[in-house]
Amino acid sequence: MEERLFRTDTKALVGAVILGIVFLIMMQVTGRIDGILDPTLLLFNGTCWSFFTGLIILMYRQPAGIISGLLEAVVAMATAYSPLAFFFLFANTIGSIAYSLVAAKLSMEKLSHHILAQIASNVTGNFCVMLGLITVVHLDWKVALVTSSITTLVATIVAGILTKSVYGALKKSSLI
Repeated sequence: MEERLFRTDTKALVGAVILGIVFLIMMQVTGRIDGILDPTLLLFNGTCWSFFTGLIILMYRQPAGIISGLLEAVVAMATAYSPLAFFFLFANTIGSIAYSLVAAKLSMEKLSHHILAQIASNVTGNFCVMLGLITVVHLDWKVALVTSSITTLVATIVAGILTKSVYGALKKSSLI
């Protein structure tokens, strides 16, 4: 990216809200899928979160990442789709900032750049979710660490590949 960390023009802010709505719809769907499969792993939900967090930041930078993340977290709390929804406020904000800091230093042209940004975002965001698993779900910290680590690993790899592909296609088509 190697550009400004912040972008506050109208296009970026409106784009963040619109893409944030798509983000929250996808999070609602994947959250329910994870609820059926295994509520502690959040594999689909975590991957969706990672993908949209990365894409929104690459397209619109900050505060767009924070805006869309908070929008998703507030709707998650309002719809009560997860007992961990309160912790999404922190996961989405901190994960978004972590991704932005890495993406601002790299060109984001290589898959390794996307993976590094996803590592920063996923480790920080899933740490917040891990605290929620311990606090709300009352999982033992070792179990919460394992489930958060699995989610981090899967989401980092899958979302890193997806984000690079979609971001590359958007750049190639001159949409961003």
